[in-house]
Amino acid sequence: MTDGASTFPVARCAPCKRDVLAHVTADERYGCIHCDAELDPMELRWVTETELDDVGYAVWAERENCGRPDCGGGRCGR
Repeated sequence: MTDGASTFPVARCAPCKRDVLAHVTADERYGCIHCDAELDPMELRWVTETELDDVGYAVWAERENCGRPDCGGGRCGR
């Protein structure tokens, strides 16, 4: 496995019939982020942020605030 801060686990999900991002469950198993089916850890591959697009995902930086003048610094009402 490579640096977890810059890579994401991806594997084939049989029920979803596609490559999906994986999440780690409380008992340290990997599951599909869409249907929660268990994924084979031997089938995981780690992709970089730029490679996520090839799998159908993307990473966007959060905006600093929502644009309201009173938003930001923990004062947002959302």
